[in-house]
Amino acid sequence: MRTTELVATLPSYRSPVVEAAPSAEGIVTGLFDRHAAGLYRLAVAMLREPDLAQDVVQDTFVRLITHVEAGRPLPNPRGWLYTVAAHACRDRQRGLRRWLPWVPALDRRPAPEATDDIDGRAAVLRAIRALAPRDRLLVALRAQGLSYQDIAQAAGIRPASVGRLLARALDRLEKELETLWSA
Repeated sequence: MRTTELVATLPSYRSPVVEAAPSAEGIVTGLFDRHAAGLYRLAVAMLREPDLAQDVVQDTFVRLITHVEAGRPLPNPRGWLYTVAAHACRDRQRGLRRWLPWVPALDRRPAPEATDDIDGRAAVLRAIRALAPRDRLLVALRAQGLSYQDIAQAAGIRPASVGRLLARALDRLEKELETLWSA
C-alpha cells in the first residue's frame, strides 16, 4: 500500500493582532507599583510627617492621572514623578511656614525621650533631619537613585550645580553625624 504525501492544511485566516496602547489606568498603576514607596520616602524625608507624605504621594498620582488622560507626553516618568513630588513637598512646607527658623518658645511639641544608646540608623535620621530643607531634598533624591539631571529638575536648580551642592550637603551631613557620635 502506498501512502500519499498530501497534507491537509487549514487556511490561515488570522485577524491581525492590533496592540492597543496602554490605558491611562494601566500606566498609572504600573508607575504607582514601581515608584510610590520611593516617593513616600522622599516626602517623609522632606516633610518629617507621614500623613503629609501620604498626601503628597496621592497628589502626585492625581496629577499623573490628569497628565496621562490629557494625552501629554511622559518621556521620563520617574523624573516627572519625583519632580512633582518635590514641588508638592516644597509647596506644603511654604504653606506650613516650614521655611521660617525654629523658635523654641513657639514649639509646643513634646520633647522626645532621649536615649543613652544612639544606634546608627537613628543617628543618620537625626542628622538628615537637622539639614537645611534643600540639603535634605538633595540627599533624599540621590538616595532614591535619581540622576543628576533628574535631581536638578526636581530641586529646581541648574544641572551643572547638582554635584557641587550635593557634595556640600553630604559634607554637612557628615559633620552632623560626627557631632552626634562625639556627643
